[in-house]
Amino acid sequence: MHVRSRTVAGLVAGAVVLTGLPAAASTVAGKLADNAASTTTRTVLKTVGGDATRTAVRTAAIAALPVPGHTGLVPSAPRTDTPRITNGEITDIALIGNRVFIAGSFTSIANVGATPIAQRSLASYNIDTGKIDTGFRPTFDGSVEAVEAAPDGSSLYVAGSFNTVGGVAKRKIVRLNPVTGAPIAAFTATADARATALAVSKTAVYVGGQFTKVNGVSRSGLVALNPTTGAVDSGFNLPLSGGIGVGGLLTVQQLKLTHDDSKLLVVHTGRQIAGQDRYGVGLINTATKALLPWRTRLWEDNLSFVGGIQRVFAGDIAPNDSYFVVTSGSGGDRPPINDTAIAFPVTGNDNVQPIWVSRHFDSVYSVAITETAVYVGGHFSWQESPTSNVPWPGLDNVGYGTGQGLSGYGLGDQVVRRDHLGALDPKTGTALEWNPGSNSYEGEKAMLATPRGLFVGGDGNIKGAKTVGRVGFFDLSRAPAASSVDTTIATPIEGAVKPANAAFVIDGKATAPAGVTRVQVEIQNRNSKQYLQDDRVTWGAANSINAAVAALNTPSTSWSLSVSLPSGEYQLQAKTFARDGASDATKAVKKIETFRFDDLPPSTRITSPTGGLLTTKTFIATGTASDDKGVSALTYSFRTPNNQYLQDDGSVAPVYNTFRGEPDVIGALSATWQVEVTLPVEGDWKMTATAIDTAGQSDLRGDTRDWIISATGVPPTVAISNPVPMTPPTAAAPITVAPGGSITFSGTAGDDDTLKSVEIYLRNNTTREALAADGTWGADSIAAYYRISPTNLNAASYNWSYTTAPLTPGVYDFRVRATDNLGLTTASANMGRLSVTAQVPGDAFPNGLLSFTGVDQNVEQLHLDLAGTATDDKGVQGVRVALRDLDTGRYVQPNGTMAASFATVNAALASPGATSTTFGLPIDLPTKGEYSVEAWAVDTAGQQDGSTSGATARYLVYPGDLDPRLEPSLTPQDAQVYTDSRIVVTGRAVDDVGMARVEVQILNSAGQGMNSAGVFGGSPWISAFLTSQGSPGSNFAYTSPVVPAGAYTVSIRAVDNYGQLQQPPKTIPVTVN
Repeated sequence: MHVRSRTVAGLVAGAVVLTGLPAAASTVAGKLADNAASTTTRTVLKTVGGDATRTAVRTAAIAALPVPGHTGLVPSAPRTDTPRITNGEITDIALIGNRVFIAGSFTSIANVGATPIAQRSLASYNIDTGKIDTGFRPTFDGSVEAVEAAPDGSSLYVAGSFNTVGGVAKRKIVRLNPVTGAPIAAFTATADARATALAVSKTAVYVGGQFTKVNGVSRSGLVALNPTTGAVDSGFNLPLSGGIGVGGLLTVQQLKLTHDDSKLLVVHTGRQIAGQDRYGVGLINTATKALLPWRTRLWEDNLSFVGGIQRVFAGDIAPNDSYFVVTSGSGGDRPPINDTAIAFPVTGNDNVQPIWVSRHFDSVYSVAITETAVYVGGHFSWQESPTSNVPWPGLDNVGYGTGQGLSGYGLGDQVVRRDHLGALDPKTGTALEWNPGSNSYEGEKAMLATPRGLFVGGDGNIKGAKTVGRVGFFDLSRAPAASSVDTTIATPIEGAVKPANAAFVIDGKATAPAGVTRVQVEIQNRNSKQYLQDDRVTWGAANSINAAVAALNTPSTSWSLSVSLPSGEYQLQAKTFARDGASDATKAVKKIETFRFDDLPPSTRITSPTGGLLTTKTFIATGTASDDKGVSALTYSFRTPNNQYLQDDGSVAPVYNTFRGEPDVIGALSATWQVEVTLPVEGDWKMTATAIDTAGQSDLRGDTRDWIISATGVPPTVAISNPVPMTPPTAAAPITVAPGGSITFSGTAGDDDTLKSVEIYLRNNTTREALAADGTWGADSIAAYYRISPTNLNAASYNWSYTTAPLTPGVYDFRVRATDNLGLTTASANMGRLSVTAQVPGDAFPNGLLSFTGVDQNVEQLHLDLAGTATDDKGVQGVRVALRDLDTGRYVQPNGTMAASFATVNAALASPGATSTTFGLPIDLPTKGEYSVEAWAVDTAGQQDGSTSGATARYLVYPGDLDPRLEPSLTPQDAQVYTDSRIVVTGRAVDDVGMARVEVQILNSAGQGMNSAGVFGGSPWISAFLTSQGSPGSNFAYTSPVVPAGAYTVSIRAVDNYGQLQQPPKTIPVTVN
């Protein structure tokens, strides 16, 4: 096991429909197959990128199963009597009996209240006694990435980047004695690169990683070993290929066996397993040692939206083996494949669709599934509420992560607050009421569900409001016993966000066999620790308020309490009292938050020094901060990659610490700031700056900047020697070659220390053919830098070379760069660059033009009539037209269907072969959408138009969709006069589908437009704040910076989710005195 981190049919590239009904042909609709008698269903209508309304159903039946055997949620607070690990990250967790094994980058572990014991990378403790296993003392000379126990508990398998264990040569994979931690000599499995994932059955040890050979046998990324000897299984040969992780990384993120050991789940960053496309995940039959036909197209259809980089991170399989969940992180909020948890059925063949997609808006690094919950950990702050939209809340192409605009606050009751830890309903993927919270920095990256409870590991020391170190154990045996006197809080739901200073009701149920006499409610501000007093206005010492009880002296009754709370984070506690003097043994607890939309959080930016190399440990960091009411202060933190923070005395320690400063002008709406810092050591450092406004609200995320501090560090250099010399920064003249042949690029790279890698970039800008991160070449490849040097180069210089495939006609962009072992990369200005034109000698490129260019949002049928002209010096052979639906990223195919692969449709020429001709393309569109149209002429030599200038257009094709509009209740009104030097714009915008934004334009009397900083020039549109972005109706507000007195014209326009603009905008003359 290696843990890092609503039912769907037709989930492809934005055309999302969730359904639990069986699908026809080869499409497998997700369905949780359990044995419970009852089934719960939530049906929601949603159409995205399709012309037919489809039904989305979240449906499942959940049964109690023996492994892990949970019948409810684990407690929201972890045990506090377990050993403490207080530095590093946690990468994996395993269990043998009552002993837990923790893997990570830590250096020590301590019993509660005791002196830390030096123990790197792998440690063990007894979960019954809460004491360290001091006899278990393995030593490693490299990182430990994964740990897994043998089924009988007799051995412990470990994977990582180490080369020796206990002083004995054991490269990347080792079998340990689980009592002493000593390596078992009879087991030898030597890998040539890092091992990252493990799964162990009675007959095999499955290992995944970045290796290409194990025990000298070729095995790319995946191998099966004899559990006793470590010998490579000759019958298990399923190599990974086509790395599309960050920087072209090819690795295995997770290996999991079904509970019957019949199938192996492989979560990876490649394109293929055993030569067959299996983006993201694949399933292997362990008996036949063959790749199963199970395949999803989810990543293939959506990678183009996220730069082509695979960000899948963790995975786990349900106790009944009917479904599994995979997660993703570190790539930005972009469903369905980034910052999400995705459930898939285990059964299926090709084109398997998810059961549900759960949007988390930030990274999800770990997952553990029980009978009653899908637990997830990461860096997220929000989960979907039980009433969220299907397939997920919010707009696909808008980020709602912390620090992105209003974050999840802008989604209202479609989301609930969950800080880095949460639990999902297995039926729907929406949040359950488990909200412990964590203060981890990168996130919670390890998770293990056991019959005793849930282990969670990350790089923070607080979990469930308890200081427990890097690992928390949520122990089911410590859950309070059931009581006949009981209290529940029904609303608000756990983690709800309520409008500040607006009345809302807290309610629930109270039970007591002798009769309920009262229910007391405590409301505590979690930051100030003060309690709401009886007047429901003031705050002070601990206090309880009597709620209204619907039926006094009855065994069961509802209760309620109306309150209005200022902006803040609160804990609600309720307790029932009975007629016989008995009371609830434990209080019902909920955590909620209130948020002010009339006073938005500030925003922060770091402006200097620029990221990258700094040659001094002492420097001045500068930046800006802005707020709608005023900026009062800033906080700054500085940390190393292993989470050591700069302290007040100039030292570093694994304790979070910030420095407080002030802006240059306290209270300014837009202010500058600066802070001088002296770092104690060279190396990698990350700064975070966070603004605080006059109301005490902090920036939701702040801004970060990364530096490499090195007095002697110099970025590596590169040079090109062939096909023509080029020594940066001096540019080389473009070269022209005949098409059809290959070309070899070669040159040198060097560094003052040692090189880590050399990478190249190559793209035919005419045909869209590009080199992908894994070296794949084609029109559907996503252009990225491709490493052409060996891994772990570790050389001061390197002679690099790359030979292309035969060149098709077009204009090629070639670049080369290098990275050294400090992490410094060749600066853009010093990269090697060449422009190569492959052109038939004496034959110019053709030129195609569209008759209409621009944007047309008035198309009321699924049909376009495209026309234009094409010219060539020798003769025009054809015109190719690409029609891409920007909503889904799919192209119209020649057969009239839609697919993610690039395609063109041939137009009809009026005069084929002529040097000048008109062309036409009447075409029916398969679905509604926002279509980008590009046209290329092709000459008689097969050369394609080298440019699409004058040959692009955009059509918003949404038949029957109404344009958005503003409601009459609008500020300003005609000729309104403002006396405080600011222009305030408020109102409500509505649409029949959903509002994306409202834009404001302010022109002065000279016709100059104002930008968001209050500077006039040009005619920009400024986005206003929306209270309910994505919904059919939303209030909006915008307040300008201070502007000079004079006459102004204010224009306001609504923009719907499809990008359709209000026609025409509302234009209002105003005056500022």
